[in-house]
Amino acid sequence: MPQRKWLGFNQNMVIIVTGAIGIGKTTVCRKLIEIVRNRGYACGGILTYKALDKGIIIEDVQTGEVGTLASTSNVYDGPSTAKYSFNPKGINFGIQAIDKGASADILVVDEIGHLELRGEGFINVMGLMRTGKVKNCIMVIRKELLSAFLPQLDATMLVLETTINNRNQLPAEIVSYLASKR
Repeated sequence: MPQRKWLGFNQNMVIIVTGAIGIGKTTVCRKLIEIVRNRGYACGGILTYKALDKGIIIEDVQTGEVGTLASTSNVYDGPSTAKYSFNPKGINFGIQAIDKGASADILVVDEIGHLELRGEGFINVMGLMRTGKVKNCIMVIRKELLSAFLPQLDATMLVLETTINNRNQLPAEIVSYLASKR
């Protein structure tokens, strides 16, 4: 097992991965998870990505289990946005994955958005961070929503924008940043 000094566990560090829709924020998170796991660190939380039917799939980072988070058809009785109706079971699945993942070396929350601005969805992650229960968190927030969330984050924070030009090297840059915070 490698030395665990490099992650700065007592920092309660939050790294925000932001960028436009479809730019590769989830891919950055997936690659980051692979890098840190290969170094012997535990990751928890959620990844979300588009389904073939344009809905949203949610994945538990620790177990690899997946579920349906949202649909573009109005088929769920959970909260909704202009584009999606959310599956209450999918939201609960994500909340449980975040709660389990909070004790991991790195918690990944991909992503928080319009529901969380209304106090719904995965808003519980903000409380977990404020109470210091999360060692390090990689949080995905769409660029146009970033300014609304920044005042809610009470931790050492770094905001990194995903672009076409940096998305392939960004996971390694995040690892380097974590390594520098001893």
